[in-house]
Amino acid sequence: MTLATFSKYPAFGVLLGLFGALVITPDTLFMRLSEMDVWVMMVWRGLQMGGFLLLVWMVYALFNYSADKRKADIAALFSRQGITAVGAILFGGVTFVYGVAETSVSIVLFSLACSPLFAALFSTFLLKERTHMVTWVTMVVSLVGIALTVWGGDEAVAAPQGSVLVGALCGLSTAAALGLNFVMFRSRSDIPLLLANGFGAFFTGLFGLFVLGASAAGLSGIFIGNVAAISVSGLIILPVSFMALTAATRFTRAANVSLFMLLETVLGPVWVWLGTGERPGLLTICGGVIVVVSLTVYIRLLLKTESS
Repeated sequence: MTLATFSKYPAFGVLLGLFGALVITPDTLFMRLSEMDVWVMMVWRGLQMGGFLLLVWMVYALFNYSADKRKADIAALFSRQGITAVGAILFGGVTFVYGVAETSVSIVLFSLACSPLFAALFSTFLLKERTHMVTWVTMVVSLVGIALTVWGGDEAVAAPQGSVLVGALCGLSTAAALGLNFVMFRSRSDIPLLLANGFGAFFTGLFGLFVLGASAAGLSGIFIGNVAAISVSGLIILPVSFMALTAATRFTRAANVSLFMLLETVLGPVWVWLGTGERPGLLTICGGVIVVVSLTVYIRLLLKTESS
């Protein structure tokens, strides 16, 4: 039985997207529980997730794809759009881990939630699609919310004492990378999702390994931290949520999936607070509410526009 079997059930795509979004919500908690240095954490997350996704593609392709289909996947991966997608995944993987290690999880996740807006902007400039006024208004409102989260960032309890501004910029950079990634997949639908995301994640791990190896401590610290905790993230949470969310886009609209992804923005900080005691300040919460509400309204308007 394949996923296509369930396509006759209208709610299947919605439930699959909801499942994937719920699975990814504790990701940042396990990043915190790993207690790893930023580059060590990047190595484990990237190599584990990337290796897992590439292995899944190889096994599936071996038993289900013809030789021509495998060649077509490789060709699409090395197209301009495919290489751009892999590069965006690599960039986003680096900035996300760095941001989480630098400052409060809430600030990074609230900034990351803006990825649908970046997708709309990239669609305008790269695909020549029309950007509605509501997109610009939502972006301005969201930036006001993010500014509030940064302003109140120093009020966070039990959070890393790095730069709040750097953390927010890392979150926005990751959001931009996700938006570009989404547009690349839309512009060329034959890009193999497992391969592109697998290589992007794997290269993220290799980048962390390179930086770690070039540091004064070298690779001696690779096992310092809770390997089991980061492995829950790299081998379970990320691959399972990715495959569920990716599959969901084949059965429901992408805007629905974007709406579900806001669950990570809301629940991610809650999991971290319950697990580690890290909690944002009042201004950060207020800014986050502004971001989440504005994006929820924006996505609902997109769905309404698509329906009409």
